[in-house]
Amino acid sequence: MKRISLLFLALIPTLLIFSSCADLRQTKDLYDNWWPVHASESFENENFTAQWNGELGIHGDILIRYYSKKNPSIYYEDTKYYPAYVFSKAKKTYGTISIESLGDTHSILKNLQFKVKDGMLYLEKPNDRGKGSGEFDEGQPLKFIDDNTVQIGGVTYERYKYFKDKHPETFKPLADKGFDLDEIPIVR
Repeated sequence: MKRISLLFLALIPTLLIFSSCADLRQTKDLYDNWWPVHASESFENENFTAQWNGELGIHGDILIRYYSKKNPSIYYEDTKYYPAYVFSKAKKTYGTISIESLGDTHSILKNLQFKVKDGMLYLEKPNDRGKGSGEFDEGQPLKFIDDNTVQIGGVTYERYKYFKDKHPETFKPLADKGFDLDEIPIVR
């Protein structure tokens, strides 16, 4: 029994090294611009409930039907927009970009810290001025599906370049207007 305990204690640092190496690899793989393509989530409050699972529109949008808990025949519809993510290697920060309308001016949250630990992505919460608060959210599961696809919580993202190359018809009008399409085409 004593040998097993000593062996287990000897393995703990090795397990921690493997865990931190996996976190480091996921962090390294995350550095890029990511475009939302699919969402599978749910919503519930005291009056309404909703579930959705589907492909997102070109603007990161999905139409959601919210049903009344008291009378399910009563519902309303609303469009939810998912932001694009930018994870910066140089500053080890992240930002979100609203893509509700390609090429329009939108706010961007940037220079907020992020960390990856035990397969979870933790994002720094912004304060009321949009700057980093030093506090992190509860975290979301982070899973790489392939080299160009990552799942963050219930949302699947593709690398922006990969997504753009798959949808040239969407980005051609922006290129014609002079947008540099190497970056996400949002006026900042």
